[in-house]
Amino acid sequence: MTTNIRLIPMPEETGFVPLGVLGYCLTRTNFLAPVFTELTLPIKKVDHAANDKLLDVLVSILAGCRAISQVNTRLRPDLALAQAWGRGQFASQSNLARTLDAFSEDTVGQLRQGSEALFRRESRTLRHDFAQDWLWLDIDLTPLPASKNAQGSTKGKISGKKTAMVAN
Repeated sequence: MTTNIRLIPMPEETGFVPLGVLGYCLTRTNFLAPVFTELTLPIKKVDHAANDKLLDVLVSILAGCRAISQVNTRLRPDLALAQAWGRGQFASQSNLARTLDAFSEDTVGQLRQGSEALFRRESRTLRHDFAQDWLWLDIDLTPLPASKNAQGSTKGKISGKKTAMVAN
């Protein structure tokens, strides 16, 4: 299936266009289906299904919401973004919070199994030919900008105050 992206006039606007394109592609290809297939939450559906609410939580994280309470002001009014994710409107923060509260140890295990199934399906690491070459991982644990020419980058030690491990 090829994805065609066209610019069309819409009655609504969104400040999250790249996130909308991502949502359009992920929902049309059922990319996240392995995560939600085995998931059964003991909550009733009134306006939004449990899987839709979990998708809303994912969108809120990708949109930069620091807490579920920000969903009502940042995402819920954005109908164009909701439409791109295959939704009429995002669920309210109280619905999302109740859904997250309904998770038990079993449902977290189900979510973990779904996430692992998605990883196994999409991972290039699992398909790497180790007989051909080493698998090189580049991990940068410093909070410094990636380029020496980046604005505000400095060479040397990480500035900041050390804290005791107990506090962390």
